[in-house]
Amino acid sequence: MKKSMLYTGIAYVLAGIACFALAILFEWKIESLLWGLGGAGTGPGVMMLWKYFHWTKPENREEYEKRLQKERIELRDERKIMLRDKSGRIACIIMLLIYCLLIMAFGICASLGWFMPLARYAISGLGILLVIQYLSGIAAFRYLSKRL
Repeated sequence: MKKSMLYTGIAYVLAGIACFALAILFEWKIESLLWGLGGAGTGPGVMMLWKYFHWTKPENREEYEKRLQKERIELRDERKIMLRDKSGRIACIIMLLIYCLLIMAFGICASLGWFMPLARYAISGLGILLVIQYLSGIAAFRYLSKRL
């Protein structure tokens, strides 16, 4: 395990704690954003530190080397590369259709006079889009790996 993983984990945790401290000490309009950034920094940072300390233990090094070797093979496997490409294309097409449907839905909302809460709906919709895009890529990859 690289030392950079340790340093990155420490930096994430410190940045998260700093955001938490700012959110606690001051009352700003962006306080909710600071709470979110604190969690987004602390959570992954703690996981990076845990992984670093777990995989650098002498009893886990052999298993870690096996995992690295398997990962190298998986990354260079031509079939997996093709499947990743196809699943990415399918996810992109699905997202294009969903974007078109959302544009129509937001247009209808705006024409009916529901313009004021539109920003809230747009943010929720785009967050849902992000999740759908990620999950559709995974689902397409799994479907293609079983089929091909």
